[in-house]
Amino acid sequence: MQVGIVGGGPAGISAATFLKRAGVNVIIFEKKRLGGLLNNAWRVENIPIIVPQSGKELTKKMISHLKLYKVDVLYEKVEEIYEKRIVSEKGIYDFDFVIASIGTIPNRIKKFEGNRVAYEFLDLPSDINLLAIYGAGDVAFDGAIQASILGKKVHIFNRSNNIRALSRLVKIAKSLKVNYHENEAIKYVEHFDEYIRIYTEKGNYKFDALLLAVGRKVDLSIVKSDKVPIIGDVAHPNFRQASIAIADGINIAMKILGRELSGNY
Repeated sequence: MQVGIVGGGPAGISAATFLKRAGVNVIIFEKKRLGGLLNNAWRVENIPIIVPQSGKELTKKMISHLKLYKVDVLYEKVEEIYEKRIVSEKGIYDFDFVIASIGTIPNRIKKFEGNRVAYEFLDLPSDINLLAIYGAGDVAFDGAIQASILGKKVHIFNRSNNIRALSRLVKIAKSLKVNYHENEAIKYVEHFDEYIRIYTEKGNYKFDALLLAVGRKVDLSIVKSDKVPIIGDVAHPNFRQASIAIADGINIAMKILGRELSGNY
């Protein structure tokens, strides 16, 4: 039996590990980096069986399991997903089962985009000292904490007075002297080679880069069959937790193994 998994985040990795350990041939298709958004997390501290650690550290441990069981990974952008077929930018692959763990995509603000604007912390330019973050959720404050710990000066811009981040993250950011701009929406971003200038109704500011953290959404346009199991963040975008994604992966792996043993396809 061969299983193709689109997406190498926690859900995809856990499914692949579980299946390969049971003797199933597995291929993971990943377009960017294994671990997905987990790589951007400053600290993962809400999984009881895991010692609090950074998302990067946890991702390394997950990848070590892929290496332990010799799971194949193809770094290819997938364009279409069918019940038993995966079409990537480089070829067509047929499987007995296909799993979609494709994650979510950012709510883009196209008019702000440029070389010094990113939707993920790890995609920010490396040569920054002054960072602007737009958003007021967990991702925004998590990114602010990471940047502050790395010695960057950070300003968070919130278009309203509603902070959606965990109070713990807000307190830590405050203790790190993160500047918070309440009721100050970004209206325009001017781009230069080595910096950007942000314009709001209250003024304009010069920064080295901008992190857009204004939410994420589901995009299932590449999934062409309703028979493809959907796991991870894409299955429940309002509950984006690594622990839930890992459980999703194990759950679908057990279901696939059950079908194989029973002969019920």
